[in-house]
Amino acid sequence: MNSFLNFQLIGQPDRDPHTATLIPDPAKDTLIVYRGELPFLQRILAAAGYDNPAEQLHLLSWPDPEQSLDLADLTRHLLVSKVILFGQNLPALGLHFQLTDYFPAEIAGKRFLKAPALTEIKSAKEAGNNVPAGSLWKAIQNGFLREP
Repeated sequence: MNSFLNFQLIGQPDRDPHTATLIPDPAKDTLIVYRGELPFLQRILAAAGYDNPAEQLHLLSWPDPEQSLDLADLTRHLLVSKVILFGQNLPALGLHFQLTDYFPAEIAGKRFLKAPALTEIKSAKEAGNNVPAGSLWKAIQNGFLREP
């Protein structure tokens, strides 16, 4: 008779290579998921008080908004309480709720802000339409400014 327990261990799936470099950091309370236009994003973040975004925030370039990502698991892993999504598909991120662009919402103890892709906001601004950029700025002022 075998005195050892015989059971199968089921491992957790590996993290996506895009997220593997993100590690928990108590100083980084916000995760930003974006695609493209990093210099434009950095200008927005500088206005919000983030003079060194890579050191003050978790930045995740997620180029394909249809590619799946377990955002709930990632936010738990990173210990963040705020998430800004630029041009992302919520169901592909595993989020099964609706968000309106530029209207922050608190869900399950986390503050979310959804906005169009940075390319759309930048193109509108360059064409003289400041409404998207202004709406984004007002939304960021509602709980996403850097706290001293």
